[in-house]
Amino acid sequence: MSSTRSRTDELESIGYELWLAPEVEELDGWRLRFAHGVTGRANSVWPNGEGELPLDEKLERAEAWYRARGAPVLFQVTDAARPHELDSILAARGYEVRAAPVSVQIAKLDDVLARTQGDADVDARLDDDWLQLWAGSRGFERDDVARAMLEAGDVAFARVAGAAAGRGVVVGDWLGITSMITAPDARRRGHASAILQALARWGAERGCTRSIIQVDSSN
Repeated sequence: MSSTRSRTDELESIGYELWLAPEVEELDGWRLRFAHGVTGRANSVWPNGEGELPLDEKLERAEAWYRARGAPVLFQVTDAARPHELDSILAARGYEVRAAPVSVQIAKLDDVLARTQGDADVDARLDDDWLQLWAGSRGFERDDVARAMLEAGDVAFARVAGAAAGRGVVVGDWLGITSMITAPDARRRGHASAILQALARWGAERGCTRSIIQVDSSN
């Protein structure tokens, strides 16, 4: 296995822990995730494990699982997907790219601390104001599902009151940064930098040395 492929596998495993869906079913090395439409990642197939079933049967079972829940069938496809040619197989089956690709960015936590500045509050609790700023900006209707997902793991919630928010998740020595949002009328004032600074400090206090963030490449 190439070092590039190995690193993708590692980052995909960490990324999986950042958005733990409330319903997950194992399917021959794949994981079927369902979260009532709250985030694309938690409502898609995580197809990164080896299996033994014929691929056609595996795809049919995955599709039936999502249809039973009234949900679209989505696959999170990266270089870690198995089989390696899954993207072309799905395309031949009629699947289309639904959204812009996601950029996975990593950095040493010391570098994040050195390159960001500003003040933001950090709390281990998720309150309604934080939740509404984040979920409301994305049109999610199931606050109960969003809350359960956001609170899973060793997490913290940063905010600049009424203006910006972000979430930190500890996964080993990694700090995952998710849910970054700045209100439209509060942009270009350094709030995102303040959120990153606050979460990086929090992660460093918990022994994290590296950070990861998954960002829509159009952002």
